[in-house]
Amino acid sequence: MRFTNYLAPVICCISLFLSCSKDSTSLTQEEQEEELTATIDLSARATAKKLYEDYYIASSNLSSEVAWTGNEEACDPGTVPDQITEKILMRLQYFRKAAGLNNVIEENATKSTKSQQAALMMHANTTLNHNPPESWKCFTNAGKEAAGNALLTSTKNSAAIDSYIRDHGNENYPVGHRRWLLWPRLQEIGIGNTSGYNALWVLGNPGAIPEDNPEFIAWPPKGYLPAQLAYSRWSFSIANADFSETKISMQVEGGSTVPLQIEELTGIYGDNTIVWQPEINTNALTEDTTFIINIENVIVDSEAQMHEYSVTLFNPNN
Repeated sequence: MRFTNYLAPVICCISLFLSCSKDSTSLTQEEQEEELTATIDLSARATAKKLYEDYYIASSNLSSEVAWTGNEEACDPGTVPDQITEKILMRLQYFRKAAGLNNVIEENATKSTKSQQAALMMHANTTLNHNPPESWKCFTNAGKEAAGNALLTSTKNSAAIDSYIRDHGNENYPVGHRRWLLWPRLQEIGIGNTSGYNALWVLGNPGAIPEDNPEFIAWPPKGYLPAQLAYSRWSFSIANADFSETKISMQVEGGSTVPLQIEELTGIYGDNTIVWQPEINTNALTEDTTFIINIENVIVDSEAQMHEYSVTLFNPNN
């Protein structure tokens, strides 16, 4: 799969914008700095929009695409067509790139074969279970193994990745699915998929921490993000961080404080993570809106850290 290098467009956009600006000699130093900041912001927005178009929109599935080749009545797990597999991987790559992770995730064929059996089991029994009983229809030991090592959702194709990142529901307050998919050390997955269910093997065989690993992993990530992908639960992760005494505050840039509720801490998924739900109605946003997040008293290696970053939600159709 060929991926686009986004560094060149950023530099090009900056250069083109500056070549069309007012004569810099007629501006004060403060005005020049403000103009440069505006230029960088416009380039960052354009880059986020292009990433969204090239990876997220490009990985959307068509209603005419066949999700799998199996058969429930015959307990035939079938296979996942290459086009579906490629779009699932591309959709995952979108979310990881948006969060600052650039390492490419590979498919493990052996894990995919077992994950396909797990997906069939969920499909045939119309429920999700990481420890399915032998009494289940279409039960196999390979499928049970995969179910215990996989993310499971009653959503098919590339939209399954959205389901995992969203992590909706009372039981998903630690955003465990999101944490595994945005784990910097994730290097391979197994893919199982039917016309209604998905199983994604994520556990085992972690890779090294990428050399360009960001300081932290957040969703929504710092910078620009299409507003519809800022789900109700926001998260912030650092490996081995202690969030037990951490405080979080948010405000609209130049505006009011955003009320929020911090979720209970759970440390069993990927990197340590703190999760909160801000009172934001993204559907009500009519223009680019920037939120400033302050996270205080994050303990890493016995030292307290403070992190501040901003998230700008925008409409990618404008």
